[in-house]
Amino acid sequence: MPRYALVPAVLVAAALVTAPAAVAAGPVTTPAGSGYTLVFSDEFNDSTVDTAKWNYRTDQKVKSAQLPANVTEGGGVLTLNLRKEQVGSYAYTAGGVVSKQSFRYGYYETRAKTPVGSGWHTSFWAMAGDGSTTFNPDRRTEIDQFEINSSAPRSISQGVNAWQPDGTKTDVGRKWTSPGFDTSAGWHTYGFDWNESRVAFYVDGVLTNTATYPPSLDTHDYVNIWLTSIAYETVDESKLPATAQFDYVRYYQREYYVDNDTPADYGYSETGTWLDSSLAGFTVGNSSRYSQTPGSTATWRPNLRAGGTYDVWIYRVPSTDSATRLMVVHNGQTSTVTADYTTGGWLKLGTWDFPAGTSSAVTLTAGAATARADAVKFLPAG
Repeated sequence: MPRYALVPAVLVAAALVTAPAAVAAGPVTTPAGSGYTLVFSDEFNDSTVDTAKWNYRTDQKVKSAQLPANVTEGGGVLTLNLRKEQVGSYAYTAGGVVSKQSFRYGYYETRAKTPVGSGWHTSFWAMAGDGSTTFNPDRRTEIDQFEINSSAPRSISQGVNAWQPDGTKTDVGRKWTSPGFDTSAGWHTYGFDWNESRVAFYVDGVLTNTATYPPSLDTHDYVNIWLTSIAYETVDESKLPATAQFDYVRYYQREYYVDNDTPADYGYSETGTWLDSSLAGFTVGNSSRYSQTPGSTATWRPNLRAGGTYDVWIYRVPSTDSATRLMVVHNGQTSTVTADYTTGGWLKLGTWDFPAGTSSAVTLTAGAATARADAVKFLPAG
């Protein structure tokens, strides 16, 4: 997936405007608060898995091989079939799905029922990957909304793993929650809300854990949604075949971040000459960009799912320019702002009304001094 696009901003804008629309929905209230808009969902109401949305989990790990054939859809649910079945050196088979689309900050939710009988590790989690391995070298953020071992169906592990490039990880805010019910005995709703500073976890709408996870701790990368179950401990074969089931999965967005390290379809573009900088961006491990060519531009163009009033912020990677010129396009109008880049960090550019869609933008134009570009965020005002 390209990290940025060196093409004229007007062409990027045209491509974004004509791209297929996201799931249509107005702002709603989630357990994390109001003003969220549905961006991605699957209600699992078809007779087959929508492979335009999902990859299958296909790795072999711990005690099972994960097979596409073990994942079925019908009766309004996604079912992961867990079996005693020999594949190579693995005595059991399991499965899962991984979203093809990746996301960042927002509220994620599913409704699930875990397997009966010991031996299975069922999870609703988010991490960069396509399902072929859980050891993707590019992953940084791993958010585990729930990890439930079927030997202990009344206990839920929630937290964040901050992965490093060398494969080591830091466990962030891990907590074992006792929700007061058997997760295999009925359907329950599990959600997490991820923003720039923390991840909040909910079970049946009740806050159960909060993990402090600032961008100075780890790279906040774009993550895929995983719904999976694997054989993990000694399997109670008397309970086989078993199933893990998911009723739906949904992702809602409220805050909009665009930066030079995001996929091109999230709206960052450049004209002129820009190069990678050794100076980090707002999230550790992400690079920033710089230009020494006057007239070069960097443009951040969010896809706002809901129109409204937003505070606009830009992340300044320090330079010698005390008068960086920025133009903010909002509701067909353009406001010019001058920013002092001799100091780094987030700077609020102003508050404006914006329509839904991709017609709004922030553009930085390089002058005589070195220009630096990283990230812009649009946060609902108030």
